Amino acid sequence: GAMMNFRWLLLIGLMGWTGGGLFAQDETQADAGLQVPDSYVEQVKKTQAFMELSLQDAIRLALTNNLQLEIENYNEDLNRERIVGTRGFYDPVLQFGFGWNSSERPNTSVLDAGSGIPTTIFKRWTFNTNLQQNVPWGGALNLALDNNRFTTNSAFSFINPQYGSNFSLNLTQPLLRGFRETQTERQLKLFNLDTRISDSQFEQRVSEILQDVENQFWELVFAIQNHEARRKSLELAAIQHENNERRVQIGVMAPIEITSSRAEVATREQEMIQSEVQIINSQNALKRLLAPDPNAGIWNLSLLPSDLPQLRDVTIDMQQAIRTALENRPELDQIRLQVEKTDVDRKYWKRQGKPVVNLVAGVISAGTAGDVFQTALIDTTGDGVPDTPAGFEPNPNSPFFGNFSNSLGQAFGFDFLTYNIGFNLEIPLRNRSNEAQLAETAISERQLLSQLKDVQQQIMVDVRNAYEGLATRRKGLEAARVARELTEEQLDGENKRFLAGLSTNFEVLRYQRDLAEAQVRELRAEVDYQLALTALQKAMFTIVSDSDIVLARRDDD
Repeated sequence: GAMMNFRWLLLIGLMGWTGGGLFAQDETQADAGLQVPDSYVEQVKKTQAFMELSLQDAIRLALTNNLQLEIENYNEDLNRERIVGTRGFYDPVLQFGFGWNSSERPNTSVLDAGSGIPTTIFKRWTFNTNLQQNVPWGGALNLALDNNRFTTNSAFSFINPQYGSNFSLNLTQPLLRGFRETQTERQLKLFNLDTRISDSQFEQRVSEILQDVENQFWELVFAIQNHEARRKSLELAAIQHENNERRVQIGVMAPIEITSSRAEVATREQEMIQSEVQIINSQNALKRLLAPDPNAGIWNLSLLPSDLPQLRDVTIDMQQAIRTALENRPELDQIRLQVEKTDVDRKYWKRQGKPVVNLVAGVISAGTAGDVFQTALIDTTGDGVPDTPAGFEPNPNSPFFGNFSNSLGQAFGFDFLTYNIGFNLEIPLRNRSNEAQLAETAISERQLLSQLKDVQQQIMVDVRNAYEGLATRRKGLEAARVARELTEEQLDGENKRFLAGLSTNFEVLRYQRDLAEAQVRELRAEVDYQLALTALQKAMFTIVSDSDIVLARRDDD
């Protein structure tokens, strides 16, 4: 009878027993000091501003706001401006010049300025226009219009003041060195390749950010699930403690067991509180990837992931994964583009070693006008025929009589033309600087090809590690799942033994702790499998396409 009463009272204390071995007790029956808090998610929704986000939401925010990606974007802007600046070499340059010159010198001969003129005086005004243009095939074009106004007191000048206009066109064109393969064209090709390298580096950085976002997202999921596992473990310990108190009250358990169970409650409560630190750290790490600046509103929100880890199988074998990586990885594209840059340098320096042969050609159209004077003759013999010089008089019938409009008309009418054409030849007897540049380029190319092979091997190692690591994580997850199921069965059996008086409070608490640890290990294994899957996607560089992201180069302004 005593044994029956004992078992009846014990069943009353454990009325919340379930088949899975977990206690379920109404919180109204618990001691106020042992109240188990709500889950972390419920607490946040009740007391804090929060944001629920899926993995895709996190990726979208990161690609929109991530500061590291914004920093990478500036590289493209810098390269674009370098290209624009280099093309400025072909921008025409318009020059204007104005000047005045006055000169006086004593005459030492009647031939200097004329008889009776002690000082020769020259005065000249100049105003010139010059247009210079570098042409893409290596030449230089010069278009000039020079104008001047000249006055003198010389008696030998029959046009005074004199207006002059010269319209000239000159071309200098390299035929060997510098023909098309110019320094400017070389820089443009290199900057365009740098832009493509920058695009590849941006894609690589996007993949790294995606991996960071996914890793931090799943770490936050684990932190919250770990907190929930610790909370449930605390709940089990609290129920066990309350039932121990009832057993002590009815005299079927020693009071020391209350101390033991209460200590276990305190320990599990401490573990639950410590798990909140992991949530805080994971949230802040994820926010850093999603926030556009330190004052963003997301810093004042609690993040609640809405996705849970899902077991996904890999449908390709290792060799397919390696081939995919060797086709997709941007690091290899970057090295190949560097090899293209050395090819540009090699062609340039090869041309620079050739002799200089320049074609020089030009045409000048001149015009002259002014106040034209002629010798005035008078009739001193009375025969009606002027035959004696008597000074100078204007000659408006002269074709050169006029001003700037007349001289400009002659210049642009091509009335008086001068042509010139020639060749300049320069042959280097030795060009060690060019030979050194070609040698450096060849060495750099061989170095890059060796680097390409090294990176290919490193990529193979990355894929192998990720692929085999994923398989290992899969096995670890299955083992953790089995271990958790067996631990649940062990706790269930130990609780039944405890009900039958065949086990102790210490053993029940130990199996509860083992179950909590097994649940945490299973959660960790699920997250580790997700991280390994992300690492494989990153190693194959399929993480961008798998995330339904299309990377497009921005159009130039």
